[in-house]
Amino acid sequence: MYDGIRKATMGMEMQNMRQDVILNNLANVGTSGYRKESMVFSSFSEIMDKEMGQKVGNPAEKSTEYQQAGIGVESTGQLYTRTTTSFAQGSLKNTGNQFDLALDDDGKSFFTIQGKEGLTFTRAGSFRLDNAGYLVTADGSNVMGHKGKIKLSGTNFEVADNGTVKVDGKEIDKLLITQFDENLSNRGLQHKGENNFAAHGNGRVATESSVKQGFLEMSNVNAVQSMVELMSLMRAYEANQKTLQAEDKMIQKAVSETGRVR
Repeated sequence: MYDGIRKATMGMEMQNMRQDVILNNLANVGTSGYRKESMVFSSFSEIMDKEMGQKVGNPAEKSTEYQQAGIGVESTGQLYTRTTTSFAQGSLKNTGNQFDLALDDDGKSFFTIQGKEGLTFTRAGSFRLDNAGYLVTADGSNVMGHKGKIKLSGTNFEVADNGTVKVDGKEIDKLLITQFDENLSNRGLQHKGENNFAAHGNGRVATESSVKQGFLEMSNVNAVQSMVELMSLMRAYEANQKTLQAEDKMIQKAVSETGRVR
């Protein structure tokens, strides 16, 4: 009886977690370079089987991080969560701005950014010039080239499809575009803010990416699909809520009638 209450409560908590992720996706539909996130639920036994398989196949492979969903400290019967990221490419929008850049490569690679907290990686190519003439992101972080920070001294700024940067017809650098192992969970990347990612040392220079100047890659979130997912989880939440209420009534009945002298 109490197990039913625990499972119904866990189900409601799961839907709350999913709702937070979906609402965040919807809030970033218009955010350039944003990557859609999803919540994945796994049982304790599924995680154990996977972790044991990793240790047998490759003892050095890093374990996937999960968070417990639900109450209690027992392991069996519990569900655990992790967030996954979709790296599918978003649509390209023609802005006509010479400092807007987009990667056209099926979502495989990233611009390399140097910020206060070190290197990060992004698909958001809404760049600008700072007061010193460096190519930077909206928050002032430097866009990196093969030679380091990219400084533009001139009037005519061009970026070729292969990432070569020219100023007034003279080649000055090449965009440092980084690619990551697609076989790793979330490609070994960790979300940092709305559209930036931190890596753990498994990146390499991309060789097949195409850069489009005057374009921005938009979010890869499908708003209609996300709304359908939102309605689905609301129905699931209501179903768990009704189960919880039914279990509560059963307990009330049991307490009020057990031991009653007839």
